[in-house]
Amino acid sequence: MPADPTKDLLLITSASGKQANALLPLLSEWKNLRLAIKSSTSKDRLKKAYPHAEVIQTDLYSPTNCVNLLRDVNVAIHIGPSYHPHEASIGKMMIDAAISSYQAGYGTLKHFILSSVLNSQLSKMLNHDCKKDVEEYIIESDLPYTILQPTTFMDNIPVQMLAGQDEPVFRAAWSTDVRFSMIALSDLAEVFKTVLFERERHVFAQYPLVSTHEPLSFGEAMRIIGENLDKEVQVEKLEYKQAVDGLLVRLYGKTEGVDPRSRDAAQRMILFYDSRGLVGNANVLEWVLGKKGVQFDEWVVGKLGEGKGKS
Repeated sequence: MPADPTKDLLLITSASGKQANALLPLLSEWKNLRLAIKSSTSKDRLKKAYPHAEVIQTDLYSPTNCVNLLRDVNVAIHIGPSYHPHEASIGKMMIDAAISSYQAGYGTLKHFILSSVLNSQLSKMLNHDCKKDVEEYIIESDLPYTILQPTTFMDNIPVQMLAGQDEPVFRAAWSTDVRFSMIALSDLAEVFKTVLFERERHVFAQYPLVSTHEPLSFGEAMRIIGENLDKEVQVEKLEYKQAVDGLLVRLYGKTEGVDPRSRDAAQRMILFYDSRGLVGNANVLEWVLGKKGVQFDEWVVGKLGEGKGKS
């Protein structure tokens, strides 16, 4: 049977992150929400935005905490903490807790949706390699699962910030000539919603998710943004250490005191992206949604429109 948003209890981990922030506004009819977050700031924000939800501040790196989160849950969306030194272990703990809740089909759990990454086979990147381990673990778990594998987010590009600069400058962490397939967070959120509501239609599926029909370099992306701003966007490629530090600041708000394994993951990803990029195909996303994904030029126009609405 499909999900029942009036009765089913839905758990979302990393509920203050980009993926969940795009999904939650689409779940207005979902009555029973349990949102797992790490910080008190995130807890306060989500409680204010979703007063009907149960917001739990917790550390996922604990089997006991994972079991408590899965208690009475009917469907779980697990979005792992990217670049966390124990991301793979956390994913496996969540799956173990889900197995206990599923109880070979006799328990409360009906569906486990895992957010992974496009081309998780790329083991040279630690953030991909750990997601591949979690994928393998859930495939062998006998749980009714769906694995979503999104590519690079368009929404990581600071379009509105560039629009606010008289002489816009984009500081790139890797080569602006290497091409990437991209996904709009709005498309990813719609896939989450579709898989969540339709349930059985998507059990035991793995979906590589891409919005763009053609791969796009960041240099090409800046030209499209510049055309829409009617001014040239200058591109500066950061030195390697600057690029790593910039990613860590974005993730943790600091560069000092970051776990060396998280730094390793950031370093390897930037080195890989600098020469190889990340490329996939849009067919699966369009099949799931029944429509064309958001293309980059459309996304830029939309984001600039949002900025005008706020000014």
